[in-house]
Amino acid sequence: NGTLSRNGDTWVARPTTVGSDAVVTVTATVDGKSQTVNTTTFRVRKLPNPTPFIAFKDDKGNTDKYLGGKPFSKALLLQAPGIGAAIDDGLLNIGFRVISFETVTFDNMGNAMPEISNGTKFSDRQKNTFRRLTRGKRFYISRVKAVGPDGIERILAPMEVIIN
Repeated sequence: NGTLSRNGDTWVARPTTVGSDAVVTVTATVDGKSQTVNTTTFRVRKLPNPTPFIAFKDDKGNTDKYLGGKPFSKALLLQAPGIGAAIDDGLLNIGFRVISFETVTFDNMGNAMPEISNGTKFSDRQKNTFRRLTRGKRFYISRVKAVGPDGIERILAPMEVIIN
């Protein structure tokens, strides 16, 4: 149910069918004879949804990820090219390709003003809206569509951005 390939010091398993078991069989050649060392069955599950983030460079030039929910510098926001999505939980480190997303800001009357972006980059209209936001204002990044290495298109959870 898939392939297994070496990538440096690690092995990468790519299952063919999600929901079916994958059997890994290890063989070795001993004294010119091939023999099975071990066989293990793994349950193949669908990848979990990734987390959207805004990639930015900190004051030391290191790339970091803003995940939302806490104050974020307006200057860093304006320097950021757009958003990304990944599963990065210490066990898995899997990037996803963002297809589109929407930013939702609010005017002084409380009316929602959505702006759609195709791809990963903030549009000029979105950047102009960010420039007008003042400290303490919030906006949301929602309807993030992303595709992972499994080829499944997903709609991700919204992200709250608080301007600092």
